[in-house]
Amino acid sequence: MESSSLKIIPLGGCGEIGMNMTILCVMDRYFFIDAGALFPDASLLGVDLILPDTSYIDENHIQPDAWLITHGHEDHIGALSYLFKKYPAPIYGTEFTIELIKSKFEEADIFDAIFNTWGFFEPIYFRNMKVTVFPVNHSIADASGLFFETKLGNILHMGDFRIDYSPPEKSMTHKNVEKAIGNKSVTLMMSDSTNSFQIGTDMSEADVSPHIIDYLEKEKGIVIIATFASNIWRLQSVLEAAYLTGRKIVLFGRSLLKNTEIASRLGLLNFSQNIFIEMQDISKYPRHEICILCTGSQGESFAGLHRLAWNNVSEFKVDSEDTIIFSSRIIPGNEKPIENLITQFTRIGCQVITGRENKSIHVSGHGYQEDLITCINVAKPISFLPVHGTYRHLKKHREIAISCGIAPENSFLAENGDVVVVGPQIRGVVDTVVSGRDYVCPGGIFSQSSQIYKERVALIHGGVVAISLVFESNGYDIISEASVSLKGVPLDPKELTKKIPLIFKSVYEAVIKRRNFSEELLKEELRIAVRKYIEKRLNFKSNILILFQRI
Repeated sequence: MESSSLKIIPLGGCGEIGMNMTILCVMDRYFFIDAGALFPDASLLGVDLILPDTSYIDENHIQPDAWLITHGHEDHIGALSYLFKKYPAPIYGTEFTIELIKSKFEEADIFDAIFNTWGFFEPIYFRNMKVTVFPVNHSIADASGLFFETKLGNILHMGDFRIDYSPPEKSMTHKNVEKAIGNKSVTLMMSDSTNSFQIGTDMSEADVSPHIIDYLEKEKGIVIIATFASNIWRLQSVLEAAYLTGRKIVLFGRSLLKNTEIASRLGLLNFSQNIFIEMQDISKYPRHEICILCTGSQGESFAGLHRLAWNNVSEFKVDSEDTIIFSSRIIPGNEKPIENLITQFTRIGCQVITGRENKSIHVSGHGYQEDLITCINVAKPISFLPVHGTYRHLKKHREIAISCGIAPENSFLAENGDVVVVGPQIRGVVDTVVSGRDYVCPGGIFSQSSQIYKERVALIHGGVVAISLVFESNGYDIISEASVSLKGVPLDPKELTKKIPLIFKSVYEAVIKRRNFSEELLKEELRIAVRKYIEKRLNFKSNILILFQRI
């Protein structure tokens, strides 16, 4: 690929929701925008976290000039503590975002990072590029978009955004876009596609507060509100509602405590310390004077809400008069664990409120169609690249852009690994590089195509059968009963022990006739034969381990 071009290469977040990471190449300089992670669903047993596959970076010996972080959500910073170790470079972000990253780095024992806090509308200069950072309305404080100016063209990266007409950020996304770009042309606009199918626009964050107040006023028991720990604006709404209704707040969840401390220190949250009590002090107050604010709105197994549902909190137990409010959206893939939580609370007798029962308890941090159209019309880009969504979300957003007057040939569809060239000529997708997923597992980080990970998956689903045969020092006459051990295989080991000599005899007689006979070949053919026997017997594929010993 040309060293004198302006390129965008998404490694995550295009073709999926989450794990956002993009490479920006300005001539011979590379910048990494965001480093997001995904949380595994129930099908990925043994996987703790999912990271973007960075093989392309390794194969091309790329080192970034900087990490440019749009905001502090996990799908934008969750992979950074892993990837920074491989690709160290100065990290740029807004104040709250940097503090969240610092907290993660401390947990990962990273103490040599260089952090640079950038201010809104204060230009930052790199070699070949000028960056203007501007605030956007989103469900986390200090979320930003980026305007890149280069001699090959200008790129507007919207980050994650919506338009809030009564914003806690004190400014509106589209007005900030207008201010950031001024009278300059936008060669390419990259825009968040998460809600590209949602018609109209969502409520304001300010509209949520009255509904929370209503629940805190009328409910007779404890009100438990589950939300994202990073949604500082929602935390502020709940704290204000609790103050106005005379309820005490219990913060439950490590990330919630950490984010509240950071946001309070930076002046993003406004509250009285008298409003908070500890979990062990709940019994000192009438239940209708308590509000528990907790993590776990996505059904996470060890989060606060899950522990409350299954009474794994020694100081407090939920009862039938309590109300559970899910003040969050369901991230795709989390439907089943959330439904399990709801079922458990219902079994206790609690009233459970989700967005299905009351859409006014949560607003999305991502723009609906009206928001997307407004920002496109403000930016007036020459070309358009939808990002942050599944393929159908990207396709729908492209259709919206075309309806706004963007030329179809300049409205691109790119997925992870696609190389989009927009300077010096606008060419669109010209190539594809390696992309995919890496899995953080106990013991290391493995590619989804790695042999180790494939073996782990096979063990999870197929169990293991270990067979040990003992021979004399020369020859292949079995001199003792086979030793058979089964883990996770529904077969009587005695049955297999009796069958092994017959299987071995058949395999040995076939293999000994081959010109390339070897002990390794004999082991492999025996492994295959035993596996076929078990599969025929149980309709179950297992993992076979063959051991030969000699006396």
